Amino acid sequence: MTIALIPIGIPRAEERKGDTVEIRVARGRRAWALEVQDEEEVRCVPIGDTPIVFGSGCTADVRVRDRTVSARHCEVAIVGTGIAVHDLGSTNGTYVGGARVKDALGTEGTTIAIGQTTLVCVAIDDEDDDELAEPLPGVAGSSRPMRRIAAQVRRLAQLTSPVLVAGETGVGKELVARALHTQGTRAAEPFVAINVAALPRELVESELFGHERGAFTGAVTRRVGAFTEAEGGTLFLDEIGELPIDAQPKLLRALDGYEVRRVGAPGSGRRANARVVVATHVALQDHVARGAFRRDLFHRLEVFVVDVPPLRDRPGDVLPIARMLLGQMENEIGRRQLTPAAIAQLAAHDWPGNVRELRNVLCRAADQARGAQWLDASSIDRALHKTRRTVVELTKETAKDCLALHGGNISAAARAAGVARTTFRKALGGIEGPGPKKVR
Repeated sequence: MTIALIPIGIPRAEERKGDTVEIRVARGRRAWALEVQDEEEVRCVPIGDTPIVFGSGCTADVRVRDRTVSARHCEVAIVGTGIAVHDLGSTNGTYVGGARVKDALGTEGTTIAIGQTTLVCVAIDDEDDDELAEPLPGVAGSSRPMRRIAAQVRRLAQLTSPVLVAGETGVGKELVARALHTQGTRAAEPFVAINVAALPRELVESELFGHERGAFTGAVTRRVGAFTEAEGGTLFLDEIGELPIDAQPKLLRALDGYEVRRVGAPGSGRRANARVVVATHVALQDHVARGAFRRDLFHRLEVFVVDVPPLRDRPGDVLPIARMLLGQMENEIGRRQLTPAAIAQLAAHDWPGNVRELRNVLCRAADQARGAQWLDASSIDRALHKTRRTVVELTKETAKDCLALHGGNISAAARAAGVARTTFRKALGGIEGPGPKKVR
């Protein structure tokens, strides 16, 4: 495979054509740096006029904490309008765009994989104190975008106003919502999470606000509702865009500090004391425009917005997230590690399904590796192709079959099918799942 260097005046683009990786180089940037993610930490290394040698040995200019990296692994320098990388005869190779290279030229966002370490090219325009923020506990990834989010979350965690967490499916919106809870003054109180899209339409009000015994058919006992369960803490409403229009006025009334009243309860209700955090993967403005979402509720929710970027916009987070996922699945798939070529494959993928897709791919690759500790590039590549085929072929019948094979466990069946849990539920036709989760 060869590397074609194509300097053109666009910010960023990487294309693969046959056996050639084309890396298009941006013009007009003032300064460059490499975001280094090794076995221990992430750090930003500025690139000046003098070439810098990366390696694990004491003679390297930047010492990488990675036993799979050679003592003097590669040299990096600014050349023209991009960053040039030159492999110094390393044992495990230098990879760019999924290809092993001798010499290559990258631009903003280009990921260089050496051993089990990634170097992400970043263009620095202005100093931003938020980029120095400590990563959020429990949220893998220390890229510049996620450090900005960490700083924003810590600020918003001290407030009581609602927060809207926006982002594509699978980017980790619930993790951000939990961080808003744990970093604030309500951390010792309950965190209650509800997926609005998974609730039967006729039970939405009951789940949120509770009901009295006999309030409707099937209401054989009294239910307090999610607002009461989250008393003093945080109520997280995922997929808020799916909230039925007739339930929206009651949510608006609760947010405006008035009352929460159980379905079928006489008289007035009580004031809600739960901080509300909502999440959506769709543009709520579009729902408002077509009358599916109340404009006044939208404006009540979007005072503070946390935009979680997709994984393709933070390639430096792919490796730490992959390591975290492998650790979480160790009891299920055994202890697994990634070869340098496998890391390069992961870094080169655009991840339309984000972290959920990454988890699925790792799980499939582990299955295909037949018990081997190291996951190589071929097993990752096969897992990526398998995921694409499964997503296309998922039907109601195949979803039911998959659910039966996994003993009715929707989460396990969705992972095996290579789709998000909500997508799997929609394929099933809205089978009811478990109720809200409560964490103390």
